[in-house]
Amino acid sequence: MKHIAIIAGAGALASAAFGQPLPTERYLPLDVAIEAATAALAQCKADGHPVSVEVMNHNARTLVTFHDPFTTIHSAYSAHAKAYTVLSYSRASGETTSAQIAARITKDPRDTARVAGIPGLIMAPGGVLIQSGKQTVGAIGVGGSSGSTQDEKCAMAGIAKIKPRLDAQ
Repeated sequence: MKHIAIIAGAGALASAAFGQPLPTERYLPLDVAIEAATAALAQCKADGHPVSVEVMNHNARTLVTFHDPFTTIHSAYSAHAKAYTVLSYSRASGETTSAQIAARITKDPRDTARVAGIPGLIMAPGGVLIQSGKQTVGAIGVGGSSGSTQDEKCAMAGIAKIKPRLDAQ
C-alpha cells in the first residue's frame, strides 16, 4: 500500500510538471544581428574608420562578423574579444559596456592579473551588451578604429538601429 501511495504521489508531481507551459526566452534573430552589424560598420565608415564588427548571441556564439576591406589585421580579434568580454562580465556586475568593465578592473592590479589569465578577454571600449527589456540577448563588438571610444560609438549606433525591435513586445 505504501508503494502505491509513493507511485501515485510521483505521478501527480510529474503530471503537474508536464502540465506547465514551456519557458519563453527572448533571443537575437540573425536578421536583427545583421542589421546591427551593418549599422555599426556604416557609422565607422562614415567617420573614416575601417573596422571589424562582430555580433554574438547571449551564449557568446558568433552570429555575424563584418570587416571593412581596409581594416587592420587585429581588428577581427578585437571585435570578437570586446563582445565576448562584455558578455562574460556583465551578468555579475551589471555593466553594459566593455569600457565600464575595463574601467573597474584596471583599477586593481589583482583584478588585472586575474583577467590577464583568461583567454579571449580584452579590456578596451567597443563591446556593448544587447538587451531586450532586462534580458541579455547578445553583444556587439567593434575593433580597429584609431581610438577605442570610436569603436564604442559605432557599437552604440548598431544597437540604436535595432532598438525599436528590441523594445517590441
